[in-house]
Amino acid sequence: MNNKLKRVGGRMAFFLPLAFIILFFECLPLVSMIIKSFMDHGSFTLDNFIQIFEKTIYVTAIRNSLWITMLSTVVGLIIDFFLAMALSRDTGKKKSLYLSLLNLTSTFSGVPLAIAFITVLGTSGVFVLISEQIGFTPLSAYNLYSMKGMFIIYVYFQIPMGTLLLLPTFDKVKKEWKEAARLMNARSIRFWLQIGIPVMMPGILGTFNMLFANAIATYATPYLLVNNSIALLPVKIVDMFVGDVKQRPGLGSALSIVMLAIVLIEIGLTNLCKKHFEKGTR
Repeated sequence: MNNKLKRVGGRMAFFLPLAFIILFFECLPLVSMIIKSFMDHGSFTLDNFIQIFEKTIYVTAIRNSLWITMLSTVVGLIIDFFLAMALSRDTGKKKSLYLSLLNLTSTFSGVPLAIAFITVLGTSGVFVLISEQIGFTPLSAYNLYSMKGMFIIYVYFQIPMGTLLLLPTFDKVKKEWKEAARLMNARSIRFWLQIGIPVMMPGILGTFNMLFANAIATYATPYLLVNNSIALLPVKIVDMFVGDVKQRPGLGSALSIVMLAIVLIEIGLTNLCKKHFEKGTR
């Protein structure tokens, strides 16, 4: 009995540091944020949430964030699928090189990424100036400091992460299934639509969750590019805590809760879809 208690105590001691990290860096900040979202000058109120859905600026920020997040996630996921498919078929040094490049580019984000795109596609960017010289109008008139302009940046940082996350899901598609499909004269497109993608769908939806959360919470890159000229939810949240004019932590916490709710709703919907596909593939 004593030996069992010692073993249990040893295991508990092993997980104590992780428990402290979760408590002090996850749970307490979340509880504090929830409490602050319902407080204004020390008293309980719902005004913070009412303002979010009444004032145009905050509704626009939510709409803009959802638009660029959903579109960049879907487009990025499609590109990731074909890149991961190509990598899954390759072996040897080439695959190792591509994986190294993906790992390197996945960490290239935030302020350095914004500066790189400004250098290349900004108003006086290299490609823009070259396009003006040769008369290539679509690129010479490119406006990086707009919603459509930022879209390419959002897609860019979705690609490395999404490809790395999708790559293991291709292992679920067995070679025997492909060979059987060929013997039955089934085209590659039909195989992927009816067998491959449904089998991989739980992994695809899990990747979608990660890309969605990654995009909707992105702050540094859009802040450096557009600041407050375009309303985005993460930028508005930060402005409530570090604003030069007036700090409003209660409203900032409420905006954070709204963003968290959006992510939780999205995860809940994709999990329902996951269960449907998991049942269908059993």
